Amino acid sequence: MGRIVTTKVNSDLADAKSAQYQQNTVRPTIRLEYVPLRQAQMWDWVQNPKEHDIGGIIESIHRYGFRDPPELDAALGAFVQGNGRVQALAMMRTHGDDIPKYIGETDGDWAVPVIFGADAESEAAARAYAIDANNLVLSGGDLGFGEIMALYDKEQMAAIAALATEPMVTFDAEALSIIAGNKPEKEVGGLQRWAFVVEFEGEDDLLEELENLMGMYFMPRSKRKLMPEFFAAMVRSYCASQPVVIVE
Repeated sequence: MGRIVTTKVNSDLADAKSAQYQQNTVRPTIRLEYVPLRQAQMWDWVQNPKEHDIGGIIESIHRYGFRDPPELDAALGAFVQGNGRVQALAMMRTHGDDIPKYIGETDGDWAVPVIFGADAESEAAARAYAIDANNLVLSGGDLGFGEIMALYDKEQMAAIAALATEPMVTFDAEALSIIAGNKPEKEVGGLQRWAFVVEFEGEDDLLEELENLMGMYFMPRSKRKLMPEFFAAMVRSYCASQPVVIVE
């Protein structure tokens, strides 16, 4: 009997603490809901600059199931994450694939888990989050600016950079200006022209600065180290065709 009383007292205490927590805490509004695939396709972000390996995504879904739900942002009116995954699901269904693990069924359609409620304060903020979310997954390694930019459609990304109202976590104001196609204006020989000004210390620093400034994908660093003369020739060729001012 004593053990039953003790359990009851502990249960009451837990219920009281739970009620107090719910009363004093602002509960999050993020929720996960299953929606028909045809509805999810309507939330595709048409201006999404991120390139996708749809074949790889499909293979991953076949192997592991659909474990990473897309996220809808009401400020954008579209997915800020998961556009490629929804496109992959649509292709799988069209091709008659078996329903993947963690995907439901509703009214003869596949049902997709979607994250709702984590909405940005503005459309610009939603776009910035979408870009940062992609880039931060790749942070921490040796990828350069040009290599990151190779993941995006350059025209779509330039349009987003031009509309940015503030720096992103992964792209500062200078990077956004370069992505948008803006270059600092310099006076050369009495004429106004667009020019790059690069200050550097040593050959390695010059290559790094040029890559960051141009926002171009020359080649991965691993290959660059194996082919330094070829890479240097590429840089010289580019500089010969562009207004580049190099200052040691």
